[in-house]
Amino acid sequence: MSVLTHGRRAVAVTAGTLAAALLATAAGLVAAAGGTAHADAAAVVLAQGDIDFVPQLADGRLDLRIADRTGATTVVREPSAVVLHVVPEAKESIISPVNPILGDGLYGWFLNGRHAKDIFALAPGWTGLAGARSVEVTLDRSQGEGRFALYTFTEEMEGSDQEPVQHLNSEDPAYRSFALPQGPDRFAPTWGFAAEGVHRLTLTVSATLADGTKVSDTETLAVAVGSTDPTQVRPGDGSTPTPTPTTPTPSTPTPTSTAPPAAHIIADGHIDLAARPVEAGKLAFQIKEGTPQAPRWLEPDDVVIHVKPAAKRRITEAYDFLGTPGDPVWWLPSTQLAGLVWPGWNTEGFSASQVKGRITYRVESLQGPGTLAIINDNSMDSTTLVNSGDGLPDAFEHTAGSHSHSAWAFTKEGVYRTTFTVAATLADGTKLSDTATIAWAVGSTDPATVKPGRGTEPTAPATATPTATPSTTATVSPPAPSASTSPPATGGMNPSQDTSQGASGSVGGTGNGVQATSGSAGGRLASTGSSALLPIGLSLAAVCSGTVAFLAARRRREVETIPTTAH
Repeated sequence: MSVLTHGRRAVAVTAGTLAAALLATAAGLVAAAGGTAHADAAAVVLAQGDIDFVPQLADGRLDLRIADRTGATTVVREPSAVVLHVVPEAKESIISPVNPILGDGLYGWFLNGRHAKDIFALAPGWTGLAGARSVEVTLDRSQGEGRFALYTFTEEMEGSDQEPVQHLNSEDPAYRSFALPQGPDRFAPTWGFAAEGVHRLTLTVSATLADGTKVSDTETLAVAVGSTDPTQVRPGDGSTPTPTPTTPTPSTPTPTSTAPPAAHIIADGHIDLAARPVEAGKLAFQIKEGTPQAPRWLEPDDVVIHVKPAAKRRITEAYDFLGTPGDPVWWLPSTQLAGLVWPGWNTEGFSASQVKGRITYRVESLQGPGTLAIINDNSMDSTTLVNSGDGLPDAFEHTAGSHSHSAWAFTKEGVYRTTFTVAATLADGTKLSDTATIAWAVGSTDPATVKPGRGTEPTAPATATPTATPSTTATVSPPAPSASTSPPATGGMNPSQDTSQGASGSVGGTGNGVQATSGSAGGRLASTGSSALLPIGLSLAAVCSGTVAFLAARRRREVETIPTTAH
């Protein structure tokens, strides 16, 4: 029995059992839905969960149907009444064995892809026709920008350097049809799209029955890929409707209007949270945007950073301190993913000779609907630098004259505000610092509605902060390891990597020493999932008596040097 895959996981589902159940319930389910749906009916958008393409026999005719298991019960639908949505989170880098299949692009959108288990997306499969001699699927036509391909490439194949097995390819006539396996396994190959937009796939399913009779059915399937709005796509062989013009209703702004001030919104590309010597004897915490040749320095209080919906991932067991594995998290990886903002740390304005020790980044407080974690998730180490879930402030040290990246994780959608203090001690003993607040719009939150800086959201509780400040006693930092070239991290929750150089032109490696200095996150290994959680529900007396011990332990926390991903 061959084992096929769903993403990177082996899947063995009894097709006979599923087909029997579907045949037994199809008539009732379709009838309950009010009869057979047509292409001009309102489309049903399917964007997350399991579906199967199932050929069925009814009155001697072959019908290709979709068994929709995305809800509490299985519903049988016509392909011409459905729009499949390949969500933005399904974007991945195209690895080399797949590149010839999808073309020359760096990225594609995939269902049942390499990272399917980490995202909330559709998981389409196919089942055969019980009792048939053979069943064949043919791609008659593909409309849309870029290639479409259906192929099998398992984790085992990747490890053994085997080539992907192609089934369908819109640009290669050699792969216009394939035979459905006639066995008990659910067939779940990868669907790959090389470009965003509306794709329409016209498929013909042909079967040879046990008595030699040949039957077939042709259906057109509409697929909205990436950021395309599936609700604006007509199902079947239709086209995107033209919105009906509406006459705007004049409105007079009232004097009490409290629209947020215009902010500079950053939603894509490389940025740095930087410590800069703006003038002699002064340090500024600023955000660097643009290229090394033409940088733009921004004040954090003027910026809103948008963590787009495409950053949504599933919490894995390695990061269970963020929540229950399988629950959503909005994750910005430490390696660049096109279409998402890529925040890094930058202390290149100070040379190592100018600074005594290292430069400290300290998260004083967090306001927001969920928790924030900042994690070093490179191949050398996986250490949590900041975890607001177990108390703030948290701080870590960064080598002067260097640049690096960490992963950022937000556990809920909404508006977050992070207050940072960046501090350094100059070689002559002068202490410098700057404090500022950055606003973040996470997920479907419209960044244009977010006020930059501190804000005043009443529904966003501030994270509890200990009343005492962690010890500022100077520590002797070990020298930073020398820079060395190494491939980007492949572990953790990184959905994909860009192996090209970053905006600063540096090469990835472990050349930056980052050092946890205070706060409960320091030194905690994210890969173990362990967490020093604050007790919940203590009595007032217990809280008071435990405060001194908590702060003393916090002050005594041993300093740990950890590497970070750099480029």
